[in-house]
Amino acid sequence: MCNLSASLLLDVLGQQRFGVEYQPLIHTGTGDIVAYEALARFYDQAGATLRTDHVFHALHDSPLTLFQAEYQMKRLQIDFAPAGTLFLNLDPDAYTVAMQNDDTHPLLDLICPRRDVVLEIIENSDLSDARQSARMADAFAQRQVRLALDDIGAPHSMLSLPLLIQVDCLKFDRSWLSQLDCPLYRAALLSLITYARETGKQTVMEGIETDAQLALARSLGVDLVQGFLYRPLFIVQQA
Repeated sequence: MCNLSASLLLDVLGQQRFGVEYQPLIHTGTGDIVAYEALARFYDQAGATLRTDHVFHALHDSPLTLFQAEYQMKRLQIDFAPAGTLFLNLDPDAYTVAMQNDDTHPLLDLICPRRDVVLEIIENSDLSDARQSARMADAFAQRQVRLALDDIGAPHSMLSLPLLIQVDCLKFDRSWLSQLDCPLYRAALLSLITYARETGKQTVMEGIETDAQLALARSLGVDLVQGFLYRPLFIVQQA
């Protein structure tokens, strides 16, 4: 359960106790860094890291505050990003709050001028969220922003076929790594990787923590990996 108090949340936002962690995406063939994913990080007064999911859960109680926080985070993530391709997560609820039409939107105007962005669309758990994600994806795609479908296969998520077809990159949830002893899971993952290869989509395996998992990702034919195995390469920037 989320136990983040309102006073703590106000302090975090009011004092800008947040930052960004850039995690590298590594090419499985060459070992080169080919992109970074920007991830939000939040801190209390003592500098201790707060759970990101708890912060965003609390922010959802105030849609306008959620939008304002997401806008500030995206500006920070873009301003301090390393050179090269940048993967960005965007909460569909934050996008929907400020949506007036599909031609103009503060988040569109902020993100789209950076041409090497890949916008990550989060896997959804209900139909309403899926519709919001689809509309957001359409708006960014119309601005020629590349899209990635994030957390494919995560527990309690559902896979949207239209989004699967639309996106340029498939990002597989770390939970696959513990399920591949099951022939049905392995067959499903291999089918998705084959589909991506045949349709020109990039693939990413998340949650790589060991050399054995890296070797497994290579054997599956995944293009890129990311995870705590590469923690020494993480870049942290605070507001």
